[in-house]
Amino acid sequence: MYWDYFGTTFVPIFTAMILIPQRLFNDKNVRTLMQDGNTCILHKELPEALIGREAYVSNHVISVVLAGEQRIKTYDDNVIHVRAGELVFLPRGVYYVTDLKPAADNFRSLLFYFDDEQIHAFLQHSRVMEADHQAAPDHLKFEQFPAISTFVQSFLDIYGNGRHGKQFLQPKLLELLHLLNAQSNDKAFAEFLFRLSLPRKRNIRTFMEANYDKPLKMEDYAYLTGRSASTFRRDFKAQFRTTPQQWVKDQRLNKAHQLATNQEMPVTEMAFEVGYDNVSYFIREFRNRTGLSPKQFMLRQHRNNLS
Repeated sequence: MYWDYFGTTFVPIFTAMILIPQRLFNDKNVRTLMQDGNTCILHKELPEALIGREAYVSNHVISVVLAGEQRIKTYDDNVIHVRAGELVFLPRGVYYVTDLKPAADNFRSLLFYFDDEQIHAFLQHSRVMEADHQAAPDHLKFEQFPAISTFVQSFLDIYGNGRHGKQFLQPKLLELLHLLNAQSNDKAFAEFLFRLSLPRKRNIRTFMEANYDKPLKMEDYAYLTGRSASTFRRDFKAQFRTTPQQWVKDQRLNKAHQLATNQEMPVTEMAFEVGYDNVSYFIREFRNRTGLSPKQFMLRQHRNNLS
């Protein structure tokens, strides 16, 4: 649950997590301008505010805000404000909550999603051959500057109809990376990219214990831990001695049981809190576990506390 802090009224907003860019390809507010798998350039236009959208970024993304304002809350509660003309670079594998606020008419942004292949292509022409292996920052933000404004406008003028093939995709991504590198006063940007491209496979136990209550699919968990679906299932079973589906179900229902035991809360809120985006399915699973619906269970707990 998140709160609308753009307006003067504060109302709870319930949203389901998405994996991006995969879940954006069928979004009615998003146009795919160029695409090769999950490497793509998308144009987003929203007529009204979108509040509290939870997402995992599965590919590196550079978001250029064209109109309106974007506010991003990172996993460590930092808030990034991106206004029209500014851009933010978010590495892959990052969980965040975003709010999109329209300007006078719509919110608009241009989104560049890419993977390590484009980073390696960029680094081949960079002088950065090595860098310290400290963790890369959780984001980079750039203020508005003329070269990016010109790049974005010319891109939209030429490719904005979305009728051009993917043969133009990698050259435009590389051009953007080189423009951002030129804007940096030192090797910081290239070193940032170098650290992002270092091989990384997430520890399954650490990741799953921190994220079982996120409404992700099993293939999402596999992708985000740096594994194929079959390797994820094999590695998971080796560590947990059960299947990912059964373990996640048990953890979510255990958390729901704890919440229902200790407090009263709306069932919809409870479902989202433990990772279910289908409330009816959550109620059915909870009833199968306890013999009662969540509401019945909470009422019984309330009566027991009064007696």
